[in-house]
Amino acid sequence: MGALIERKIVLTGVVGFPTQIYFKIIGLLKNRGYTVKKYQDWIEINPRSNLYQEMMRKRQAIEQNVARILSTISDMRRDIELIKHDLRKFEQVLEHFEKNKLDTLKSDFVDLVDSQTPTAMHKLVASGKFPTLVYDFFKIEKEEDIDKLKISESEKGLLRIKWMLFQEWMEKYRKAVKERVDMLREELNNRIASLESNKKLVEPYLKAIYKLKVGESKYSGLDDPTIIEGYNTIVSGVELYCWKPVSTKNVKKGKYYSYLDIEIRKKTISAGGSEKETMEIDIKVYVKTKKEIEEIEESIKKKEELMWLEIEQFKGKSPEEEKEVEEKKGRFDKIDSFLKKILSSKEGEPKEVAAAVKEEFISLYDDLKDIIGGLKFKRHPI
Repeated sequence: MGALIERKIVLTGVVGFPTQIYFKIIGLLKNRGYTVKKYQDWIEINPRSNLYQEMMRKRQAIEQNVARILSTISDMRRDIELIKHDLRKFEQVLEHFEKNKLDTLKSDFVDLVDSQTPTAMHKLVASGKFPTLVYDFFKIEKEEDIDKLKISESEKGLLRIKWMLFQEWMEKYRKAVKERVDMLREELNNRIASLESNKKLVEPYLKAIYKLKVGESKYSGLDDPTIIEGYNTIVSGVELYCWKPVSTKNVKKGKYYSYLDIEIRKKTISAGGSEKETMEIDIKVYVKTKKEIEEIEESIKKKEELMWLEIEQFKGKSPEEEKEVEEKKGRFDKIDSFLKKILSSKEGEPKEVAAAVKEEFISLYDDLKDIIGGLKFKRHPI
């Protein structure tokens, strides 16, 4: 089913007037109780004009900024992973102290500290002087245990020295590990904060690239006769979705909605030292149920989320995060076709509802003409 009503307005005037009218239209719709949502906006530039080259240079400058910031982000991610790796190791050691895992701590002492001394236990075992020295050291849980061991007095004396050194080392080592863990946690938090700051910093540039699809927009006007070599022409546009509940004598308010699909295009033409602007406003009016409005709101939300997902993906993510992004993108696919399906549907609304929507729009249209202020315009008949 097509729209209940269609109107087209074409205006031509001095530079700047479309912007004034656009914001007045937004104000008018809100004052009349409409919810106004932007579904998409876009820009297209004459590819044979100087303006196109200038815009491409600006885009390249944006891309260079993006590349620089993304490189910084990549370095930060690598540093964060290195810090996390070190932090996990030291947190594990700290856990050994907290859970009093003596065997593990003894192993660290033997391998990292005692092995560097002239009387290293491993060396004495290898020489055959004290073949069970390391084994006996691991039997000790407190100094009194040394006297219970069935070994020579000389080995007991050596074990007392090693146990004393082990106790001193544990006290210093625990304090050093705790300080290292605190420092790494603080450094990790600082790096993550800097990473998030840089990600926020790059977002406006990424959004600009996402929006500035020169020659790739939905406008199909490159065959437009005004877009010729020597003319600096910019065509920009926005699509608005607007709705408000309607009610009649027999239909409760909130069951049906007046729904407007408004597409506004502004064309700026510069030639021979002068500029002029043309504004086209296409309005399609529908009757929609509450359920359809909720579906449209959800689709608008998903489209915005999809843009930010793509921007997030551009900023770079871990493999796990990339997989999550791809899964979400899969769920957001075919948003435009889904909305077209909603807009083309019609559940056979009561005639009185259709009449109420027409009446509301005619009143809105009269206010729109007042805003335009008597300017000449073309329109399609109701």
